[in-house]
Amino acid sequence: MRIRTTAILATITAAATSIVLLAGCGGSASEASSSTATSTTAARQAGAAGKRPSCYPMCRGAELLNANLSTADRTGANFTGASLSGANLSGASLAGANLLAANLSGANLSGALLRLANLSGANLKGADLTDATLSGAIWANTTCPDGTVTNTGC
Repeated sequence: MRIRTTAILATITAAATSIVLLAGCGGSASEASSSTATSTTAARQAGAAGKRPSCYPMCRGAELLNANLSTADRTGANFTGASLSGANLSGASLAGANLLAANLSGANLSGALLRLANLSGANLKGADLTDATLSGAIWANTTCPDGTVTNTGC
């Protein structure tokens, strides 16, 4: 019975450590406790609940489907390979962000600041780019909202 108790305590300790680490990574303690971003399920629940996941600044490969990051300041964040399909990023600051191979299909990027962002290999099919600032953005093999692939901008 001791082995099982030890394993449970180790799991609880690891989960608490993850929350503490995430709270110190750009999010508040309340954000970290409601969205660990290390768990796909937790990240999806956070997005559905309109909470802001706390993976900033390192969101590489994060599953943030339908997440609400509207008006968030994620300047310089690394979203390489992240899934932001259906996410609300309206009015968000993603200046200089790395969105290499990110899935932004169906995302709301209206009014977002994407100046100098790396959109190489990103999927923007069906995304709303109305009034988005895209000056200096890097385009290479990027899928535009209309489904065309470009190296020069959507």
